[in-house]
Amino acid sequence: MYTRQRVSETGAVSPWELVTDPPFVCLGADDPAVALDPTVAIAAIVQRDFQRVVVLKGGAEVSPRPDTLVNIPTRFSTDAPASYDIPLTLLGQSVTITATARRWTWHFGDGTTATTTAAGTDGRVEHTYTSATPVGAHVVIEWSGTYRIGGGAALPITGTATTIGDPTPLEVKQARSELVHDST
Repeated sequence: MYTRQRVSETGAVSPWELVTDPPFVCLGADDPAVALDPTVAIAAIVQRDFQRVVVLKGGAEVSPRPDTLVNIPTRFSTDAPASYDIPLTLLGQSVTITATARRWTWHFGDGTTATTTAAGTDGRVEHTYTSATPVGAHVVIEWSGTYRIGGGAALPITGTATTIGDPTPLEVKQARSELVHDST
């Protein structure tokens, strides 16, 4: 990779210089290294871009909704799937990334959070509000991943990706009991 600088005051341009720190490798579909083993380049691209391609945010599903009551458990779940496939074409190869939810952290809008990693729960939790107020609850999902080139075996992706769901408005209300005389 080469670079050069432009001086903004004069418009003068420096000569081209080879960039060696950090070392860069640019590969195209017709590059001899890719032609020999595209799986090496694809593995590097997938590892580098995993966080950028996992974009599915989970919406908060709340029960009861749109209102809930103080001191009564409110159930939260997400509409995000436990896992999903992201089909790509990299260097002319069909690649499928599978993102799998590993951790759900719920922000209930009242300053409290809860985290679950229980497989098969799809992030379901319960929370009890202690005061009446409007809140916006959302979920943060941490994803792990694997990838397959063509119909090959699933290979692990190092690291995780994180998505933040949009807040779901919820009105927390205080229920009051009232004794009424029945005159019948």
